[in-house]
Amino acid sequence: MFTFTDQYQFEWPVRVKMPAGGEDQVFEFDGIFLLPEDEMEIFEAQPAAQGVGDFVTFSRERLAKYWIGWKGIAVEGGGDLPFSPAARDKLLKKRPIRLAVDAALTEAVLGIREKN
Repeated sequence: MFTFTDQYQFEWPVRVKMPAGGEDQVFEFDGIFLLPEDEMEIFEAQPAAQGVGDFVTFSRERLAKYWIGWKGIAVEGGGDLPFSPAARDKLLKKRPIRLAVDAALTEAVLGIREKN
């Protein structure tokens, strides 16, 4: 039986392509996301931007609303990186991670897969 909830959470694989030795090295972790109340939120129009910095800030803020946890992110020296809003915000400052989280959320919610 399906049980409806306004705060539906789900896990989805996030594939991060980090530059290494002239090519991309792919790392994967499971992102934990909050399903938007309306899929149109994914296409939410950005306010009038003054430059690239405004676009990046808008993207980080939009993703932070839906990216609520993770599994499988380690830290140097061993151990897992615990989720916190501060850790999430730090990760979203890294372009490859931000792009990967955005692609995973889009793929999960809208069914649009990234072309390789």
